[in-house]
Amino acid sequence: MKLETGGAASEHRPSEITQESVEAALRNDKGSDARLVSFTVQECSKKGDNYATFVDGVNVIYSLHETHHSVSYVVKYNPKRFKAFEELSYLVFVKEAMFYDHLVQDIQSQLNEIGQKPLRVPQCYHTSLEENREVIFLEDLRPKGFKMFDRKKSMDVAHTKLVLEELARLHAASYLLKLKTPDLAEKYPILNVDWLNYADDARKTVQERFSDQMDMVKDMLNKVGGYEVAENWLSRNKGRVLEILENNIKGVPPFDVLCHGDCWTNNVLFRYNEKEVPVEVMLLDLQMCRQASPATDITYLFYTSLEGHVRTSNLESFLDIYYSAFLGVTEAGKSSLPFSRQKLRQEYKNRLEYGLLLALLATVIVLCEGDVAEDNEEEFSESVKKVLDKLVSKSTILRPRFLCMFDEMIENGIIR
Repeated sequence: MKLETGGAASEHRPSEITQESVEAALRNDKGSDARLVSFTVQECSKKGDNYATFVDGVNVIYSLHETHHSVSYVVKYNPKRFKAFEELSYLVFVKEAMFYDHLVQDIQSQLNEIGQKPLRVPQCYHTSLEENREVIFLEDLRPKGFKMFDRKKSMDVAHTKLVLEELARLHAASYLLKLKTPDLAEKYPILNVDWLNYADDARKTVQERFSDQMDMVKDMLNKVGGYEVAENWLSRNKGRVLEILENNIKGVPPFDVLCHGDCWTNNVLFRYNEKEVPVEVMLLDLQMCRQASPATDITYLFYTSLEGHVRTSNLESFLDIYYSAFLGVTEAGKSSLPFSRQKLRQEYKNRLEYGLLLALLATVIVLCEGDVAEDNEEEFSESVKKVLDKLVSKSTILRPRFLCMFDEMIENGIIR
């Protein structure tokens, strides 16, 4: 059967999104009796929304029991934007496909078994790792009212609370799961693959990327003035990047759970009530999931998505929110909590260096949003440098979103 593809709306048609893949997603979603009539592809993200993947919307017309219906999906596919990171781009697809095809089923079963609500992640209807056609078809959450948060704004307490509670439920469910399967990576070996071992030259590539970024930030701090201590720290520690990452992406009991790995403003969606108060969150983009300390997810979230005054004035209550949500799951599972509130606080402090290091990448992208070239790695880096120079005198979010991180790290003795 030759399918209709629509008019002008179908002009955007990535080769990765094929008729076969749309039909597979439709069958898995609506059943084997559903028949594809037509589909169109539309870009559903703007510049800066996605660097690890491209994301499009697929609008489908299908027939079922002699009646036409419509449904939409969100499809992720491999951009292969930067040659140096092609193998890493493929890795994140393999990881996320594994999460949706297998690991999330274990998590949901564990939560269901103890009478807890399912983990808030989108339904997945089809994955393919065929070379040059890597795709993941996900539930389109927009019709349910979910939308992205403006990443240039700091999340407030209400938004942060929802994310922390869901992170805690993910972590706690995996903790209970690990009581039955102590080493999840033995069951899912891809969890052992990460930034530092995804390719033969992975360590060199990661070192260069972070080192370049730290040099750019150091130059920016020099132009701002008054941050000599932070400048010196960046110079001394750019050679420790691999050590910092290695020490942090390796979980050590009792702080050893399944982590999101990339949980920040850009990778969550919120649903709001009629008063525009956030009432529900969905976790997205679990392409960097790993076994690690839960504090790596927390520090990553706090230093990429919150302004300094929100983070510092609410830190203890945020940790209480997380701890209570974790406790709720473990109590439902009739298991004792693996760590105390006090030890969680110390573990958080122990992972501050990791939060800072990752924020140097993510937050700089937010600051430069819309003004950086995305076509190749060299142009990308050069445009970031130019934009950072301009931000020193013009950006209203530079201090509350970025410079405050260094103030806090100095105050906590991380930078000295």
